[in-house]
Amino acid sequence: MKRLIFALVLACVSGAVAYAVYFKTQSANRQFDCEISWLSYKLSLTPQQTARVRELHLKYCPTMNGLNAACSRNHDTARSAELAQACRESTTKLVETVSAELTPGQRANYLKLLAASDGSKKQEPEATPKQPAP
Repeated sequence: MKRLIFALVLACVSGAVAYAVYFKTQSANRQFDCEISWLSYKLSLTPQQTARVRELHLKYCPTMNGLNAACSRNHDTARSAELAQACRESTTKLVETVSAELTPGQRANYLKLLAASDGSKKQEPEATPKQPAP
C-alpha cells in the first residue's frame, strides 16, 4: 500500500514539474514569436527577412541573456565591467548582422526602434520652457 501511495505521489509531482516546465517554455516562445512578428510588421519584412532575423536573434540572444544574468548577480565591479562590455559587443554584433539583412529604409526604421526602446537615452529636460509665438 505504501508503494502505491508513493508511486501516485511521485507521478503527481512528476506531472506537475513537467507541466510547469512546458508552460514556462511555451510562454517564453510565444513572447519571442510575438516580438519577432511585431518587428516584422513594424519594418515590413519579407518572409525571408523575418526568418533570417529570427535565426539571428536565436543565435545571439542566449549569449546576451547569459551575460546580463551573470552581470546582475556578480558583485565584483571589475568583472561586472568585463561582462557589460561583452554584452555590449554581443548586442552590437546582433544589431550589425540584423541591419545587414535589411534594406536601407528598413535599417533606418530598425535603428529608430532601437533608439526609442533604449531606456538609457532619455531626453534631457529643456533648461527653459518654450515661449508661445506672439
